[in-house]
Amino acid sequence: MDWTFGILAILAGSLTVLSPCILPILPPLLSASVAGRLRHRPFWIVLGLAISFTLFGVVFALFGSFLGLSNAALRNAALAVLFFFGLSLLLPRLWERIGSRISALAQRIPGVDRIPSEQGRINALLIGGSLGLVWAPCAGPILGIILTLATIQSSFIQTLILMSAYTLGAAGPMLLIGYGGRSVSQRLLSFRSWGALSHKLLGLLTLVTVVGLTFNLDTLFLARLPVRLFIANQIEKRLAGEASPVPPAPNDPAENGFGPDAALAATKRSPLPVLGTMPEFTKITAWFNSAPLTSAGLRGKVVLIDFWTYSCINCIRTLPTVARWHEKYKEQGLVIVGVHTPEFNFEKNESNVKQAISRHGIRYPVALDNDYGTWNAYRNHYWPAKYLIDAQGKLRKTHFGEGDEDEFERAIQSLLQEARLLHGPMEIEPERNAVDFSKIRSPETYVGYNREERFSSPERIAPDTTQNYSIPASLRLNGWALGGPWKIIDEAAILQAPQGRIQFQFQAPKLNLVMKGNEKGVVGKVLLDGRPIPENLRGADVGPDGKVTILDAKLYNLVTLPKEDEGEHLFELIFENRNVELYAFTFG
Repeated sequence: MDWTFGILAILAGSLTVLSPCILPILPPLLSASVAGRLRHRPFWIVLGLAISFTLFGVVFALFGSFLGLSNAALRNAALAVLFFFGLSLLLPRLWERIGSRISALAQRIPGVDRIPSEQGRINALLIGGSLGLVWAPCAGPILGIILTLATIQSSFIQTLILMSAYTLGAAGPMLLIGYGGRSVSQRLLSFRSWGALSHKLLGLLTLVTVVGLTFNLDTLFLARLPVRLFIANQIEKRLAGEASPVPPAPNDPAENGFGPDAALAATKRSPLPVLGTMPEFTKITAWFNSAPLTSAGLRGKVVLIDFWTYSCINCIRTLPTVARWHEKYKEQGLVIVGVHTPEFNFEKNESNVKQAISRHGIRYPVALDNDYGTWNAYRNHYWPAKYLIDAQGKLRKTHFGEGDEDEFERAIQSLLQEARLLHGPMEIEPERNAVDFSKIRSPETYVGYNREERFSSPERIAPDTTQNYSIPASLRLNGWALGGPWKIIDEAAILQAPQGRIQFQFQAPKLNLVMKGNEKGVVGKVLLDGRPIPENLRGADVGPDGKVTILDAKLYNLVTLPKEDEGEHLFELIFENRNVELYAFTFG
């Protein structure tokens, strides 16, 4: 094994504290380090974490499972241990009762006289071990890299060394966190009256963290973070590049895994870990472009499940890539299924969905998931979300949001080759039209009162009631306001008379608004910074007269700024007719 792999693994591990996936285990790590009287408790906690994480990683990387237990099962068991630990901090008497009973039973075990002196260490090791299993999903990319090396080199020892190097790199910063938290805690505990209260607060913090992890709130939080800002992700990508074998010449079919040695190449497993089993399509109300599909009927094919909804700007930007993959790999054994799960009520309409499918040129099967049956079966939380499933019906890769298209296409080819379905070498196309999220300073903003934020009209929202709203003298960045008589319902605002308006102070290259009109069309005049929008700044749905006609319920692109324009702007839309429905602003 090249020694540079080990150095990169240590570096990637040491920078784990800069990766967003470390955030969920920081509260219990600090709580566990502070609790107890053992002087070097942080050391034993981190040691337990390192041991469990390394063993899990090595076995999972080499065999795809851990003694038949799924990643989720191990995570749930670890969360149960952390929950008990938090409860013991919150209710110390409960811990004393349970501990006394365990001690009474342990008296019958040979060598029990050694346990009292080791009890603190064993407890710390157990807590650290549970943290290691909770943290294990954070190493998804590194496990894939290690599996690649294991496949190439067929060496358990080298895989163990590489995994240990990664864990060693991560242990250093974690020890600093543990000892630093303990040092601060000891200073605070010098005020004796604070001692009991601080332990209860730490216990409550641990319990809250466990509940958040149980309901996948950490995933929801991390998905909203700008992952590109975290250096550890870049190190893992660099390690992936270093770990990959030197690419063969493109004109050598045998070296590419096709031709005379194709059978040998196809026996190599994909480096993607097994994440679970493909759920069944559940409560699907309609199918487009296909007869109803089942998970059993798709065995033998590589399957890509793409959760989307037709008014979501992030989904709209990814649909061309998904459609391109369908055309490119449909004859190679890839089946793409778009699961359309609505965000708004109008997206449940079959006719609206059918029009969107035609508008975006979607030719692969689409399942209408109006009742969120399949969404819940996958425990999904995002639009768009991709789930890649191998020919055996095993979930092997997930991706939420936009970006990393080339990486996901490599995963598709990897599983197609593993199943011996890829007929020949195919070029990985670079990501197209990548969005520079650093220039988007305005977040998705909902207009209905269920998820409304930063509403800036002087009047308070009157739910489900018609009320006159007024435009303030100025708006702060990302503030918005209504003018005229509007009825604000749970997911939209409905104009009750002509000449109503809406304003938004934004900073982004593009402004879009999800709206619904009627068959005749509701006309709206677009203004930018108080003046009719210039021709060169008009969005795709704005006509030559600077107006937009709202017909079908969909996302309308209203403003498109030049790349060099990164300033704030005041958007305004004045409606000539009533009964227009406004749902959400999105930016791109």
